[in-house]
Amino acid sequence: MAFDGNQVVVEGTIWGADGCKTAEMTEAAYDSASDELRISVGTKQQTDAGDMCTQAIMEIDYRATVTFANGLPGTVVVSHDTGDGRSSVTTAIR
Repeated sequence: MAFDGNQVVVEGTIWGADGCKTAEMTEAAYDSASDELRISVGTKQQTDAGDMCTQAIMEIDYRATVTFANGLPGTVVVSHDTGDGRSSVTTAIR
C-alpha cells in the first residue's frame, strides 16, 4: 500500500475459485469522522471468459487506486470478500 500525492494505491492478491474469475473493488468508502478509507476487494466472472475455465483455485493480482481532492486519509483498511464474508487483509496508518 502506498500514499502517493493525492492517491492511495493498494496492490494485492486475492484467491479466485477458477480461472475465469477476476478481481473487482466491491467497496471504497471514506468515513470523515474517523478519517478512515475502507477498501474491499472481491472476485467476479470475467466478461470474456467463455465456457471453458480451469478448475483450480487461482491467485488474482489487483491494483486499486483511490484519489482524494482534500488530503489523504489517516487510516486505510483493506479487506477481501470471500465466500465466508469479509476478512481483513491489512491496515495502514499514515
